[in-house]
Amino acid sequence: MTDKVRDVIVHYHIFKNAGTTVDAMLHAAFPETNGAVEGKYPWDTLTSQELLDYILANPKLDVVSSHQARLPLPEHPGLRVHPIVFLRHPIDRVESVYHFERRQPADSLSPSVRIAQSTDLKGFVEWGLSDEGTAVFRNFQTIHLSGREKDMRSARATNADYLVASARLRELPFVGIVDRFEGAADAMQRNLRFAFPDIEFSVGTALNRSENRAPRLSSRLAHMASLLGNTVFDRILNENRLDLDLYSQAASLSLNQK
Repeated sequence: MTDKVRDVIVHYHIFKNAGTTVDAMLHAAFPETNGAVEGKYPWDTLTSQELLDYILANPKLDVVSSHQARLPLPEHPGLRVHPIVFLRHPIDRVESVYHFERRQPADSLSPSVRIAQSTDLKGFVEWGLSDEGTAVFRNFQTIHLSGREKDMRSARATNADYLVASARLRELPFVGIVDRFEGAADAMQRNLRFAFPDIEFSVGTALNRSENRAPRLSSRLAHMASLLGNTVFDRILNENRLDLDLYSQAASLSLNQK
């Protein structure tokens, strides 16, 4: 007789990719068995082994959420991990990141908070694209999924990182797209039902969302272009070419999810 395999949902919470809303849905579905793990500093990352150690040290958890945990999935003979990953159009992330950072405490350790609170969106983007800028909107999703870089203050994506991130994306049983959130939530629920047959998600109001943003992605991108001007907008497109390709791939994969 074999031991029962433990099923655990891991939400790889990519910054400003509707993660607060996803976490709220998971917490509502698993109010007593919901946990989170992060590193010491905002720019830290956690390895697959560190995530596994946390899961094994907390045997009653059904759900673990982390901004800093990185793929590949942790492996253990008594464990079956169900990953949740949401991707977002990388340029759409930028304005959301800016407004989020402006709302943070002024004494935050994150270097981008100080810049966001002292300049306008264009200035914030110009800083982000400078040598002093962090990885916050420079192929951040490629960096996250590839997992090679360990310090998000200085991380920069390479073509090799994209190939790793792309391969990992194709291996995921589920990938959500932020601007198709309602359909993604339905697909997420269907994907988890075989392990958690009673799971029910209620898609309510999006949380931690910037106010007064246009509902259509195309309108938001046009608004960004008008605020940044052609030169800066073209630069940020170029700095996110890997994320743009990764997003397109994720969008195609999401259409074929059962």
